[in-house]
Amino acid sequence: MRITLVNPPLSDAKSLGLGRLFFQRYEPLGILYIAAVAQENGYPVEVIDCEAQNMPLAVLKQRLLRDRPDVMGISTLTLQGAAVFDLGRWLKASLPETFVVLGNIHASVFAEEYLRNGCCDAVVHGEGEYVFLDILRALETKRELSAIPSLSYRDHSGTLHEDRRPAQVADLAVLPPPARTLLAGNAYGLDSISNQIFVPRRPAGVRTIITSRGCPNSCCFCAASHGRSPRFNSPRRIVDEMQALAQEAGVEYFYIEDSLFVSNKAHTLEVCREIERRGLDIRWGVQAHVNFLDPEMLGLMERAGCYDVAIGIESGVQRLLNLVSKGTRRDHIVRCVEMVKSRSRIKVEGLFMLGLPDETRQEALETIAFAKSLPLDLAQFSICTPYPGSPLFGRLRAAGQIDAGVRPDGSVDTAVWNRYFAYPAFAHIEPICAPSGMTGRELVALQRRANREFYCRPKMLLKNLKRARLRNASTLCRLAWKGLSW
Repeated sequence: MRITLVNPPLSDAKSLGLGRLFFQRYEPLGILYIAAVAQENGYPVEVIDCEAQNMPLAVLKQRLLRDRPDVMGISTLTLQGAAVFDLGRWLKASLPETFVVLGNIHASVFAEEYLRNGCCDAVVHGEGEYVFLDILRALETKRELSAIPSLSYRDHSGTLHEDRRPAQVADLAVLPPPARTLLAGNAYGLDSISNQIFVPRRPAGVRTIITSRGCPNSCCFCAASHGRSPRFNSPRRIVDEMQALAQEAGVEYFYIEDSLFVSNKAHTLEVCREIERRGLDIRWGVQAHVNFLDPEMLGLMERAGCYDVAIGIESGVQRLLNLVSKGTRRDHIVRCVEMVKSRSRIKVEGLFMLGLPDETRQEALETIAFAKSLPLDLAQFSICTPYPGSPLFGRLRAAGQIDAGVRPDGSVDTAVWNRYFAYPAFAHIEPICAPSGMTGRELVALQRRANREFYCRPKMLLKNLKRARLRNASTLCRLAWKGLSW
């Protein structure tokens, strides 16, 4: 059985313009975990990462015609959604014997549309490692798919069957490490121009790692972890993976991709202690939350090599924080950021959103002023984008207040999915939606204003000049013009 897993290209990279720089060349850990489980159970797997290999859709199709896989698994996020729609229909027409499986959040939300339009044979809902393994076993033994949970599929008669309950791996310890050896490691890393604080000496010196899944919070705009209970890998296994990558691949910095690394204090402290015990000389960064950071955790994190934390602040307006179920208070945000800066050398990136539901222009300006008042090293001002799979998307779609791309006759305008992008100031698109009383153009103007007011201060200009590299001067000038201009 020939099995191919694909991380497809972005659907319309040109429309993203310089916003393309916000997509770093990180290993597709999701499909690498799926590949590892398949390999562990005796199935040979090939992985193609179109993004890292600069492989356009046309070249991917030529390769698939040559290889003729028996089973294909395709990861599908929203900005890949149109490319996958095209690829899937082509696959089912050109290689009808290939069993095509889609996974990830966007495919799960639009499972019916993908299946009814002949783009695939099945869609996995939730964490796909063992669902995909069950599919392989069923195909190998010619059993029906009906016994497999968390799966939408079409049977031989074309009838649609749906079980949208998301699969979860209850014990992360059963998962083998991601099958990184299936991809060329030197194709991955962090560019010197990015929206992250750390600037590597060489791009390939940076990797991502996952230490937990799920999140205890319920932010209405989050699609990645909403509804998934937190589960944690063992500190020993986590540091084993870090140590191996540091020694074998020369990794100097790890970006921990967890939705919220600091949510379990005991686990966070034990990971840090394990790094200290082994004397690893590494740096790492995480997403943090003001309700979980405390002085004890902060001190141990710094000693274990934590270089930066990205804090989801979102807004400087308490009414809006309450509205989106953020669970934070403005005064707690101030105290937390000041604590990190006064008690450690850890750098802080503030993550803000403009265009939150029901936000007024004046409230957006208050958020910009709030960002400037905090001792941050970096700030991101994204446009609130109700990604498919988030509670906010579901609410707006039910009310007819957002274009999901699905038309009354069942057809799909996949071009709409390309507008689900949080940094339109750097791109050639307008936001997918804007708060009542504000246009998309006005929202983009506010995003540029936020960037301009935050980064054009002398202190911030100096900080970011230190991060710059001469070879990137031309790109940096274009990025500044696009993202800061009036």
